[in-house]
Amino acid sequence: MNPPELLAPAGNIESFFAALENGADAVYVGYRHLNARALAANFTLEDIARLNEYAHRQGVKLYVALNAAVREEEIEQVVNALSGLSQVKPSGLIIQDGAIARLCQLHFPNLKLHASTLMTIHNSAGVEQLQSMGFQRVVLARELTIEELARIAASTTLELEVFVHGALCYSYSGLCLASSFYGGRSSVRGRCVQPCRRLYRSGKQQGYFFSPNDLSAIDLIPRLRQLRLAAFKIEGRMKPSSYVAAVVRAYRLVLDAPPGDETEAIAKARRFLRDAYGRKPTQGFFISPQRGEIITPHRSGASGRLAAKVEWVRGNRMGLKLSCSLSLGDRLRLDSDEEMEKTAFTIREMVLKGKHPTVASTGTLVSLPRIRDARRGDRVFKTGSKSGKNPSAAKLRRFLKEKTSTPQVVASRVVVETKIAPKPKGQRQDRQPTTLYLRLSNLALLNAALESGFDWILLQATKSNLNSLSKRKMVFTKRSRIFWGLPAIIHEKDMEFYREQVSKMQQMGHERWLVANWAHFRLFSRPPEAIIADYTFNVLNSQSAFLLNEMGCQRVILSLESDQNNLKKLAPAIKGLTPLATVFGWPSLFTSRLEIKPREGSAIWGSKKNRLQHYRQAGLTSVRSDLPLCLFEHLIELSEMGVVDFVVDLRGQKFQNRDFHGLMRGLERQRCPQPHSTFNYLGKLM
Repeated sequence: MNPPELLAPAGNIESFFAALENGADAVYVGYRHLNARALAANFTLEDIARLNEYAHRQGVKLYVALNAAVREEEIEQVVNALSGLSQVKPSGLIIQDGAIARLCQLHFPNLKLHASTLMTIHNSAGVEQLQSMGFQRVVLARELTIEELARIAASTTLELEVFVHGALCYSYSGLCLASSFYGGRSSVRGRCVQPCRRLYRSGKQQGYFFSPNDLSAIDLIPRLRQLRLAAFKIEGRMKPSSYVAAVVRAYRLVLDAPPGDETEAIAKARRFLRDAYGRKPTQGFFISPQRGEIITPHRSGASGRLAAKVEWVRGNRMGLKLSCSLSLGDRLRLDSDEEMEKTAFTIREMVLKGKHPTVASTGTLVSLPRIRDARRGDRVFKTGSKSGKNPSAAKLRRFLKEKTSTPQVVASRVVVETKIAPKPKGQRQDRQPTTLYLRLSNLALLNAALESGFDWILLQATKSNLNSLSKRKMVFTKRSRIFWGLPAIIHEKDMEFYREQVSKMQQMGHERWLVANWAHFRLFSRPPEAIIADYTFNVLNSQSAFLLNEMGCQRVILSLESDQNNLKKLAPAIKGLTPLATVFGWPSLFTSRLEIKPREGSAIWGSKKNRLQHYRQAGLTSVRSDLPLCLFEHLIELSEMGVVDFVVDLRGQKFQNRDFHGLMRGLERQRCPQPHSTFNYLGKLM
């Protein structure tokens, strides 16, 4: 068994060299804006070609993140990017969108695919499925315990990668809708504004209920090394080079420690990690899925060391009362409980009693140029220190150019769009009849739902629902109208139950299923008669829809995040399967393995007056807005686009049989029965 790679982040060129100088075996970088850290500096194709050449000469691998969910209009950009990257030949391409997997399979097979953690692979069936799709490596979900990792690793020969250090998300990656729901900035497109880091209140309680501390598995490296894992990954492409240097150095020290010397190495590594500004450290889920220290609600959700408070703002200046010493060149970030977005900046000038010091001590009041959105009372966190030894980005770029050859790939373009995504001819077709789907988790509503006027029922395949209906026969007329909806998260310990139950239900004649994760394709003993792909596949483009169609899906519920303009381009481009749009429901904004402090069912209020409810089921916490998504007023527009299959989702709500009448009236009149949100439909998905 080869030792695991130490895989370091590089959001900019300074971090790339910091990673190499401190012992990284591999580095991952982002391609321009098409990656899950779109707000980092990132790299062009020419940059990546030079970084790849330089890294390989040093015996270091370079992986490229192209792991944003792709809008329909971006397919051409993706094709051109893949064409260039296939010539650069990085050691691996990190992706989440099925579109990129399909394009690589068809046109760029020399690119080695790594499944991003945004694909939400969290069990052995998911790993098995991606191996069958040609992936070389899977980045597993961060919510797994060491025992679960061991079981998954023992079941496969595929390369597995795990995060060992850096930021944690409250929600499973790939399943978070909160940032997009409240402002159109999508986490699956790398533009998350981190609503989980905000201050919330519930009754008399107030705190950072959804803000996890930062993962630090330095103490667990000896145990993790015993598993068959290909890489230990450090998160931090938005972090400064000083952070990358300190963290890589710490983990390198422990990984290189001889047997018997690990304890001493870990103690020394902890001292290095103190120089990496972050949140309070936690061992995350490795020891238990419910570790109390993962979230400490009384601590700010901001990253870094509390450095100052904004005492005053006047004109183009602001005054900071310092909680720690600051120097010119230090990296700071504003933080406010009222705003989701935080501004980062570097200290270029300070004024103290009429003088311009290079260092200011704790307790002093200094004046700085005002930062956009700064307000009195805002906190300021120190996220990095300036070191005079480090060369500038410009100098490093000049050095890189001197040490590498001029890439010939930059001007290369492969025109394959007509073969990859043929557009239908613009002939207007007669409007097709509407088909209605009703999603339920409450089995008690099933009979009323079957008589309510909906064409199809999507019944959630909870353990209790499966157990109940697997014990009695259902008449064909009812059974044939039901799709069983598999849950997006099935923990490893529950996999055998679902395999047995799915097989049993198929034997009883239940041949219609809704899949919500790549793992679900491995659960069927034989191909079902009909499969719907859920919105958790984040389908924003025709290529990802085509892939699901080729895997046996006849219908797909399009991404809830899509806006009107994207739908206009996407719906006509889909061939061979039926697009469905969710037009009513309370989508889960956070889907988490963690419990939170407020009592279940109690309202949680955010700073923008948004009210949330949360409940826990099957080991998961679901957090939903009180404001439903409703597109009843836009059904005609959707039909004109070519979307005539509509989903009404009642999961997560207390719904009674008598409420079906009001719901159907709203659909018929195309008017929402209550205050609602249109999500991104009328806005712009970023």
